[in-house]
Amino acid sequence: MKMFLLIYDVDFDEDVMETLSTCCVTGYTKWDRVMGKGERSDPKLDDAVWPGFNCAVMIGVDEELEKTVFDALQSLHRKMGGKALKVFSWPLEKVI
Repeated sequence: MKMFLLIYDVDFDEDVMETLSTCCVTGYTKWDRVMGKGERSDPKLDDAVWPGFNCAVMIGVDEELEKTVFDALQSLHRKMGGKALKVFSWPLEKVI
């Protein structure tokens, strides 16, 4: 199993959620209004100086869906010009 953490610009929320739905991802945890700064982006602090914010979604994916989900997110990343979406993954060892 894999755990995926997606951090993305709120403007792409519909695209990300549609991509996950298309991949048959039925469970996720989502955070709205996430503040921060990426290594290649301006800060997003939702204020007058640094407007905008991100969303974050975390999903646990069974082995059967790992490649499908990752490939779909990689395709979306390319479609977005390689910006506004960051995907982190790591092994998911146990779930209760």
